[in-house]
Amino acid sequence: MPKRVDHESRRATISDAVMRLLARDGLEAISLRHVAAEAGVSAGQVQHYFPSKEAMMEYAAGAIADRIAARIATAGPDPDLHQILTALLPTDADSATDTRSLIGYLAFASVRPQIADTLATNGRGFRDHIAGMIAAHPDPTTAADTLLALLDGLALHVTVGQLPAARARAHLTAAIDGVLAEAEAAQRHRQP
Repeated sequence: MPKRVDHESRRATISDAVMRLLARDGLEAISLRHVAAEAGVSAGQVQHYFPSKEAMMEYAAGAIADRIAARIATAGPDPDLHQILTALLPTDADSATDTRSLIGYLAFASVRPQIADTLATNGRGFRDHIAGMIAAHPDPTTAADTLLALLDGLALHVTVGQLPAARARAHLTAAIDGVLAEAEAAQRHRQP
């Protein structure tokens, strides 16, 4: 009887290896040989599932997105703005690994217009979700852009050791509080 292979599990094993390499060694470590060694599989198996570096990276991007969504989900069934955004800061080993993987993926995507376009589209969707949470703000889209840019910068600074996670959280919390205060003031001003 032929051996049954769980193809999705194999893809996930290889994708996890890609993310570990991105987080530990950077984008330059992503090669057929390195990924196979990290995953504990043959180079032929990697090539069977992912015929190119681009295919490996695209699949890994989905896994990175899933991990980010899981971090947001830990904030609860109806998270507020603070819970969503602070969940995305690298504050422990797992979230730091996810952030390093994301940074590696962003470097990869930055020179590939089709992938960058997909990332931009997804980013605008997330930005619009955040803007919807602060709809009373005089300019919710700009406020959401600003918060997300701050979050990205803080995450990068924490990841490279330039800023402690606690200070990054304090900066992000202050910025969120400021945006929420502006939204609340605007809403009070609009009321008769």
